[in-house]
Amino acid sequence: MAALGLGALVTILIAAATSRRGKSNYRSATIAGLVVALVILIGAAALDSFTQVEAGSVAVVKQFGRVVGVFNPGLNWKAPFIQETIIYRTQEILYETSEDPQTSNADYKDVEVDTATADGQQIRARFTIRFRIEPSQATTIVNNLGTEAEVVEKVIKASSRVHVRNILKQHSASDLYSGNVETAQEQIAERLAEEFSKEGLQLVFFGLRSIHFEEDYRKAVEQKQIEKENITTKENLAKQAEFEKQRTITQAQAEAERQKLERIGVAEGEAESIRVKAIADAEAIRVKALAQAEANKLISASLDQNVINWEAIQSWNGDYPLVLGGGSNYILPGELFTAPTP
Repeated sequence: MAALGLGALVTILIAAATSRRGKSNYRSATIAGLVVALVILIGAAALDSFTQVEAGSVAVVKQFGRVVGVFNPGLNWKAPFIQETIIYRTQEILYETSEDPQTSNADYKDVEVDTATADGQQIRARFTIRFRIEPSQATTIVNNLGTEAEVVEKVIKASSRVHVRNILKQHSASDLYSGNVETAQEQIAERLAEEFSKEGLQLVFFGLRSIHFEEDYRKAVEQKQIEKENITTKENLAKQAEFEKQRTITQAQAEAERQKLERIGVAEGEAESIRVKAIADAEAIRVKALAQAEANKLISASLDQNVINWEAIQSWNGDYPLVLGGGSNYILPGELFTAPTP
């Protein structure tokens, strides 16, 4: 259309120029205008007959409103004027919710999601989604969803905000506040991956960055935590006192046992000393008796009848002991004083 308009303009200008000279030649002007229009049309057709697709994207080709193909990265030829392309990135696309979307560097920014926990506490969730468009599903996406921005609006935003809101309602505030959000995060990611797959999208990552609680709840939890820590401190002090008590008892028992062992040791030492002394005394008596016996044995071996008689005489005081009997014999000391036989 632009070429035809430009050709008409050239025709008018040529006709006006020849008219001022007094030679109006509309035929020449028309031919010149058509030539100009044709040249412009050919040039425009040449420029519109190819399209360049960048790496990390695909181009869906539409002809008269109907999808007729998909261009991969590189230089691709198409029918001029009657075919148009819609570009889709196949690289990872980032969608993110935050308290202040303007500070986010995501491809698509949104406000945080407000919801409530299972026990009625109001919370605001901030999360991040990384996804990509499946190149093989680009045709389906064009027919069912539209452009990339429409994909984000209809699928990514709508599904994620609904499931984050509903799934977090199934969890208690204490679990979410303590940072135990992995279960909820996995549930949301599983649900989103299933829905994205149905639409020709791939969920690469879902993460709950933070969950914001109301100030009153935070203060209540902090106060409860302080009280819990105080109770724990008192319990620890009680345990420490009990430990000290047991330690004192153990030390006392150990000291008593030591003293007992000392007394036993002293008693056993004294008993052993007495036993050793008794053994020594017995041994001395035995040795003495053996010596006496040996002496007696030696004395006995050295005595004969003459010695005995001599000793008897040496010890006699001159008196004769008399023993009355039925005969006339005297009983004298030794055989020396045996009365003569009548």
